[in-house]
Amino acid sequence: MKTIKNIFQSSLKTLLIFLLQGVCSVAFSQADLSKVSIVEKYVIGYNEVTKMKFINNSVLYSEGWHTLPQTKFWQQIMSLTPDSAIVNLASNRQIFDRVSVKNWNKLSEIQQTIYKDSLRRVNNISDSSTVFITAGKKDFYEFKKVMPTINRSIAVFNQNGVDPWYAQAILLIESPGKMNTKSTVGANGPFQLMKAVAIHQGLKVNKYVDERTDIEKSALGASRLLSRICIPKVRTMLDSAHLQYNETDLWFRLLVLHAYHAGAGNIAGVIRKINPCEGGMELLQTVWKTTYGGFKNASQNYSQLALAAFCNFDQMVMQQTDSVYLIDGDRMLMTYKNCAYAPYDKCSYLGNCISSYEADLIGGIIPFDYFISKVNVVEKELAGLTPLQYPWDDERYNSIGFQLLKVRNIEAAYKAFKLSETSYPDSWTVYQGLGETYRLMGQKDLALVNYKKSLLLNPNNEGSLRGITRLSIK
Repeated sequence: MKTIKNIFQSSLKTLLIFLLQGVCSVAFSQADLSKVSIVEKYVIGYNEVTKMKFINNSVLYSEGWHTLPQTKFWQQIMSLTPDSAIVNLASNRQIFDRVSVKNWNKLSEIQQTIYKDSLRRVNNISDSSTVFITAGKKDFYEFKKVMPTINRSIAVFNQNGVDPWYAQAILLIESPGKMNTKSTVGANGPFQLMKAVAIHQGLKVNKYVDERTDIEKSALGASRLLSRICIPKVRTMLDSAHLQYNETDLWFRLLVLHAYHAGAGNIAGVIRKINPCEGGMELLQTVWKTTYGGFKNASQNYSQLALAAFCNFDQMVMQQTDSVYLIDGDRMLMTYKNCAYAPYDKCSYLGNCISSYEADLIGGIIPFDYFISKVNVVEKELAGLTPLQYPWDDERYNSIGFQLLKVRNIEAAYKAFKLSETSYPDSWTVYQGLGETYRLMGQKDLALVNYKKSLLLNPNNEGSLRGITRLSIK
């Protein structure tokens, strides 16, 4: 029965993919928002196909915002894992180098200063220029998980007559795919609304309920904040500066985003300090270098993040035709079945396909059982091409298990280590992994048993020794 169900789901996906045609583009109904384009896509997950709406922001490219060094810098940060960092110039995000976060933290303060000073000399920049070490944030910007909230929020913004561009922009950068994430200053929910702001915009927030974590209610609060305060305040400050603007201009929208994040008062102060003669991209670039009151580095970055997020999200959504695969492995496997490759290319391609399934598993896009079933499919294809099987061994399984532990997917990690134990019962690493898993599950006795098994196989295993010490202290 389970096999029949899997075959039916796979066939349903394939049928829908071939039946769907073209991208359906829908212009926003209000005449003054004619530049807002909403596209409909079929989003294909591991067990369903859902029709969703997203913003198509073509002006981002026609006006060249995607070519700015700040945009390119944050695009890389959003695609970089937290264990790596980019060395960059704060004023314009010029990239100097990439470093390991672990190795950087091992350096003394004096060594770090010497390194930064040498970069200034080599690149002929002033001694007062600030050099940042910015760690990757790939684990935070989970754009696949934010797709359903964008789709639902666009509908709410439309119903309230508010430009839905803001819905997608905010959701992509505030807390992508996370519904209940409270910041250090008390903001909560997908739109990161402060308690007082949310209440003022009609949401219930008390010790019993917090409507900021409800996507429709949160979107309603955010749309009201934008339409009642942020957008009118930006209009006023630009009118006071005698600047011409259109509310669908990208630079106008980016200023509104700054007002949403830092407060309209801070943005008004920034505009007065700059005293611009005209709006546009040049004004925004000056805003990125200007401080005023609470408008500092994090605030300067906000619209830069929005531009970068749109670019990376577009690569995932807009560059494909009528369908968006949440599972990269499935997309690659479908491409493989529809295209012809030379035997060598097929082997290489299928190996990368398995690696993509691994990334989908660790990213929380697919469950472990689906991962194994798809790996088996790919391995069958490989078996017909070469006598060499894909290089599965205990270390590969265990590496997946430890990565799953790192992202706190304990159930999947447990399955990975148990499968590894069945195939490689003499691996000391698998028992260390099981020890860590049981420890995180709160099963102290089983954790100790597996740590000790690992030490019997490898007495120099420091990880298991640390695990036993940690449990002994408790």
